[in-house]
Amino acid sequence: MREEPRIIYSLDAFPISNNRWNEGNKFKETIYSTALSILYSHLWYKDIELYADETAYKFLYMLPCRVSKISSNKDAVIWMKSKIDVMKKQTKPFIHLDNDAFIKKKINFDFDKVIVEQNDYELYGMYQYRLDFFNKYTQDLDYWKPDLGYAFNCGVLGFRDLELRDQFLKAYYALEEIFIKNNNPSIKRIEPCIVLEQYNLATLLHHKNIKPTLLLWKKNLFENSQLADRIGYTHIAGQKKYRIDIVQEIENRLSKLFPYWYKEVKNALEKEGIA
Repeated sequence: MREEPRIIYSLDAFPISNNRWNEGNKFKETIYSTALSILYSHLWYKDIELYADETAYKFLYMLPCRVSKISSNKDAVIWMKSKIDVMKKQTKPFIHLDNDAFIKKKINFDFDKVIVEQNDYELYGMYQYRLDFFNKYTQDLDYWKPDLGYAFNCGVLGFRDLELRDQFLKAYYALEEIFIKNNNPSIKRIEPCIVLEQYNLATLLHHKNIKPTLLLWKKNLFENSQLADRIGYTHIAGQKKYRIDIVQEIENRLSKLFPYWYKEVKNALEKEGIA
């Protein structure tokens, strides 16, 4: 059997504390969500590492996994840059889990080169108006497709082929440079991250004729949600996770399932006046 990939997380507190998606300060909610996700994973996997900036580290350092400090990028626009930073550090096969993804049963991550959560083709409309911006500047990217028709949700994103990982990082940095050079928020505010990561990966893999392993492999979102329930996987993507009922449910599950760790995190928050 192939080597089990390590599970990694990343958390830069700056974006979620500084009005990402016009949602205000969501620091406490993100701390609890990250803790719950890690503690679920800790039930099933041995090699887990959280990379957290200095701000987040103070509230999560006590969790039962390796917790390493990283520098904050101080960027609320390219808010997933820390994910790229920690993927670059990996020297063996890995799975990056987003902080709002929860594994409630053991999933055996058996994949060849690269694994993603699912195909996002039903949500392609979210990408199209963003692509209108990027397509003006991508003529020199040989792998780029201006209208691929789909992208990959990367709530789960893992690489066994680290050379392919390096090629994706190169593609990411090239597209990030294009965005930074040409973005003018005073003219139009662009939320770039789903193109920088999810569409960019899809078009690179299409160019290389590589089909990623899909964790959720059914033909539409409804069937994938049923499959996710069956295998014990939940991803509360986007702004939905900030709904009051979901925020309360995450904290409630943390307190009921992992009471010791909940108290540790809660006490750390309260010491800093975060209640």
